Amino acid sequence: MTSTPLPSRRCRWLLSALLLWAGAAQAGIEVEVLGLEGVEKDNVELRLRIRAAAQSPDLDDLLVEGLHARAGEDIRGALQPFGYYSPKIESVLEGQAPDWKARYTIDKGLPTLITRIDVEVEGEGQKDRIFRRVFRRFPLTTYERLQHSQYEEAKTRLAQAAYAEGYLDAAFVSSQLRVNPEERSAEIELILSTGPRYFFGPVTVEQTNLKPGIAERYVTIEPGEPFDPQKLVDTQFALTDLDYFQSVEIDPQREQAKDQRIPMLIRTTPRPKRKWDFGVGYGTDTGARASVANDVRYFNREGHKLHAEVQLSQIKNNASGEYRVPLGRKPGEYWGFGGAVQTERYEDGESLKYVLNTSLNRFPGHWKRKWYLSFEHEESELSDRVQTADLLMPGIELNRSELNDQILTRRGWALFLDSHGAQKGALSSASFVQAHGILRGVYPWSRKGRVLGRIEYGANIVDDFSDLPASQRFFAGGDQSVRGYSYQSIGPKDADGKVVGGKFLAGFSLESDYYFWDKWGAAVFYDAGGADDDVMPKLFQGIGIGARYRSPVGYIQADVAHPLDGGESGLRLHLGIRVGL
Repeated sequence: MTSTPLPSRRCRWLLSALLLWAGAAQAGIEVEVLGLEGVEKDNVELRLRIRAAAQSPDLDDLLVEGLHARAGEDIRGALQPFGYYSPKIESVLEGQAPDWKARYTIDKGLPTLITRIDVEVEGEGQKDRIFRRVFRRFPLTTYERLQHSQYEEAKTRLAQAAYAEGYLDAAFVSSQLRVNPEERSAEIELILSTGPRYFFGPVTVEQTNLKPGIAERYVTIEPGEPFDPQKLVDTQFALTDLDYFQSVEIDPQREQAKDQRIPMLIRTTPRPKRKWDFGVGYGTDTGARASVANDVRYFNREGHKLHAEVQLSQIKNNASGEYRVPLGRKPGEYWGFGGAVQTERYEDGESLKYVLNTSLNRFPGHWKRKWYLSFEHEESELSDRVQTADLLMPGIELNRSELNDQILTRRGWALFLDSHGAQKGALSSASFVQAHGILRGVYPWSRKGRVLGRIEYGANIVDDFSDLPASQRFFAGGDQSVRGYSYQSIGPKDADGKVVGGKFLAGFSLESDYYFWDKWGAAVFYDAGGADDDVMPKLFQGIGIGARYRSPVGYIQADVAHPLDGGESGLRLHLGIRVGL
């Protein structure tokens, strides 16, 4: 007979612990809430203590019964913010350790109605117009269902309105919500005392990198004006946008206020004087590309700036520089003086251009406007014709955009307009006037999808088209024009079939994308465009599909397009990055 050895004391202890742990791990309460939907049900489930403890390892019959007994209190408290003060609750607890099931069937009953609202504003700001605007859109109405969130919103609106108008000591001397559950009625009393109105006092800007008075031009705070917190935000953004300062801190020194005039101290820390930017990439229209840019943020204590940039690619090359003298009281407004050397390859030619220019950049309203005067010496070859041209061109450029995001845009539009020209004999070898405009838009048709559109038109009014150099002619085709065709391959051709460009340009694009997985999506598109000597150029069409990746620097695009016109066939790959529109 073989005997089985008994487990040691340590083994017996471990076995008991494992059995206890297994039993505790399986213990739990199944909680079911019936009769409610939406936010009311969500709030009840959130407030139920028995539900919060459902997976606790310390559950036993005594604890569960205690939590179940307090469930009615939890449910009533959860429904009161929605105006239901007398719900009927049927509570059932079944089972025993380690498994319980709690079920609560709720009839929330009739809502409590607001029967009286007394709202008053006392003090110096009693007759301020901002409170009349608040009352016109007040969230509380008599004989509507009481909702605590609307009561709190009403208090917040009154307090924020007072603060926005400079009543910094405003406070509620009475804020009462009186509820009678038996009568299902509620009375609200709000009395706000505004206290005195405060004003901006003297403004001091602490900075070391600029001459006194330069940064002050961009401060929107005016001594003597009513204290306005929005002016603080506007000033902070304006000084930050100048790119002179690493940080901007505005300190209202209220403890030093005299006669309700608050001294304003603006502290700044300077940015490094120089900034370098480097870039590499690839695009179907440019081929491989690289760039380097250098900005001197403050060339001198007057705040003048210097920008220099070199861009190299297989299609276009550019080396440029500009000296910028800040103007006015808006960041980004300046007088610029610059020059550039540019080369570009066309479908059947190339050009070399030397540029000297000056520009006046302003922001009237929501527009960005640039008046400019540019002198260009261009040596170009299209087909077999070599041409040298000099052009002195005054012009104006207008830009406006309304985008929800400057990089990953889901809703908005952008408009670009440019017009310039030259007069033969006035330092110019050709007479012409050119106008060019592009309108782009994007609209979300679902949470994950967008539709994008583009309309483009350009026109040259010219005495002798043969006098126009390549850079002033219109071409179509490529990533930003008509996908399915190579870069600038669409346009009038000479007797040898080589593209020489046209007087007029027209383009249209419609695209829809949808993001299936977080940052990954797909797109379908239709492009049409053409360059011709007719006012309405013949449109070459292309259709295709693409892949999209939403990156921090923009939408990375890989498109496969099929041309529909011009004897073209096959598929063409287009790669690029879309920033904004």
